[in-house]
Amino acid sequence: MLKEVKNVFGRTFYRIEYKSRANMVEAIWHGTASKQDLKQAIIAGLEVHERTKCAYRLNDNSDFSGPWADSVAWIEEEWLPRAYASGIRYLAHVARPGSFGESAGEAMLWGKIGSQIKVQLFESRADAVDWLQAKQRETASKS
Repeated sequence: MLKEVKNVFGRTFYRIEYKSRANMVEAIWHGTASKQDLKQAIIAGLEVHERTKCAYRLNDNSDFSGPWADSVAWIEEEWLPRAYASGIRYLAHVARPGSFGESAGEAMLWGKIGSQIKVQLFESRADAVDWLQAKQRETASKS
């Protein structure tokens, strides 16, 4: 299952896909987006999780510059309840050091989201994938 969202300029800035072999949802952000674009993408992402009930999410912001910092409160109030209900339990957040994406990731880690979903911050996509796979193995060994 794949969804793409375009910004107000008609450019795709968000792509989210359930990767069945990896058993994770991969969200990739590119370029820039308005606050409204961001909300539209977040809702599209929730729809993927609601259909798949996948517990593992890779959120790659390494090539994105958007209004994350302004949106964290909205994400906590609107996204978090639906995300948790859809099964998300592990979120690997990839962002460039010093970016707005990193600041938003820190806010998620230490705020309301991090109290309900295990959030980990990464500079490297490969490290984020490794962490999610380790969480999958831990979960499987507890079953």
